[in-house]
Amino acid sequence: MDRDPFLLIPRAVLDFVTGGRISQGPQQLDPNLLQVMQQLSQSVKEVGAQAVQAKSAEGQNQMGMVQQVMQMKMGGGQGRA
Repeated sequence: MDRDPFLLIPRAVLDFVTGGRISQGPQQLDPNLLQVMQQLSQSVKEVGAQAVQAKSAEGQNQMGMVQQVMQMKMGGGQGRA
């Protein structure tokens, strides 16, 4: 698996691939093309999951900052008399 999987797919097969779908060509999907499409799908899925996780963490950080500001405002007013 050290070899680039894209190098295993003949150019003639890739000529008919448009938008992740084969527009014409053989009735059966080339096994190498199927493998590459599955790898690409898994990579996209992982990137999406990481993006969701990052957004969630960002939202939690923002909420924590808002809470800190609110506590500082409330605490700061009570200490003065």
